[in-house]
Amino acid sequence: MNDEVKDSRRLIARRRALGLGGTVGLGAVLAACGAGSGTSNGRSTGAGAGTTAAATPTPSAAGTDLVAMLDAVDVAGTSPETTEGPYWFDVDSIRSDLREDRPGATLTLALRVQDAENTPLPDSVVEIWHCDAGGEYSGFEVASGGPPGGGESTTSDGSYSQGDVESEPTDDGTYLRGAQVADADGIVRFTTIYPGWYRGRTVHIHVRVHVDQETVLTTQLFFDDELSDQVYGQAPYSDHTGRDTYNDGDSIYADAGLLTVIADGDGWLGYTNLGV
Repeated sequence: MNDEVKDSRRLIARRRALGLGGTVGLGAVLAACGAGSGTSNGRSTGAGAGTTAAATPTPSAAGTDLVAMLDAVDVAGTSPETTEGPYWFDVDSIRSDLREDRPGATLTLALRVQDAENTPLPDSVVEIWHCDAGGEYSGFEVASGGPPGGGESTTSDGSYSQGDVESEPTDDGTYLRGAQVADADGIVRFTTIYPGWYRGRTVHIHVRVHVDQETVLTTQLFFDDELSDQVYGQAPYSDHTGRDTYNDGDSIYADAGLLTVIADGDGWLGYTNLGV
């Protein structure tokens, strides 16, 4: 394992979401909103669902018109439901930067929530979680790569998720987990890292969409295999070798979940629409 990944795991503050600096409650976020009211093909590329920019990161795309970019994404209707996987628990954390101390290539993620008629859904809550560069999930470092030791034993009771069955964490880690409230255009933005991989699964990010504390979508987002190979050739990913599953061999992969990814400064910008 890369030394930087090891060091970050040793240094992480073992605390749950309510103890995290920089997180705020859902009510406060909604109140604030009211007051201020080039492409390359990998081993498996979706049929128009997503594209990947060429290799070298370019000056930041932060000022790009995200609405126009999302309008151009060839995804309509409702997103496919997928399994949530074994590593979800209610972190109950509204924050945009999920990295904490995780090393890895910066990934800015922009997701737009819309209904089946492609009408944006402001104030919906989008929650994401994924593994780190070494393939481990926060909260489950003891068990990553297999079923969590605690099993599914409790139900969520947070500010945006109520009554969903959750796994019992094996530790207090919270990195690479969090949620954002959609703006007037139905868009949320996260700063995270490009996900790592673990055996038996292609590269992915887990997503849940909540409306009025009800989970209305559970899905996964995917990456072009050629881009992942490129990212994994660099530290800290390069010390984690033996990747065994690609998009075309993954039983959960769906073309509709393939992100459009473009180079963005020293990292990447990934974006798509989520239909609920």
